[in-house]
Amino acid sequence: MPSPRFFSVGEARRHHFLGTCYLCKKPIAANKDVFMYRGDTPFCSKECRWEQMDMDEALENESKKQSFAMKGKPSLIMLSNCDKKRFEADAAAVVAG
Repeated sequence: MPSPRFFSVGEARRHHFLGTCYLCKKPIAANKDVFMYRGDTPFCSKECRWEQMDMDEALENESKKQSFAMKGKPSLIMLSNCDKKRFEADAAAVVAG
């Protein structure tokens, strides 16, 4: 009997990664078209694929908005007087150099 963490070849054929739609989890028949997205993500229809693409785009846009909002906020890093003097000296050396 195989170990529970491994599966047999017959089981691998039954649970192929193209066997179900990534979004709606419907089985994809062997003789039906498979609509792929981002290389290895199968979908049963154009509609399911487009829905996933729309969700991904919305997540990316939200991430960009949050990233942009964070750039405008002041930094929490405080320089000590010693660090400020060293930074000013380094900046003067670059300008003079």
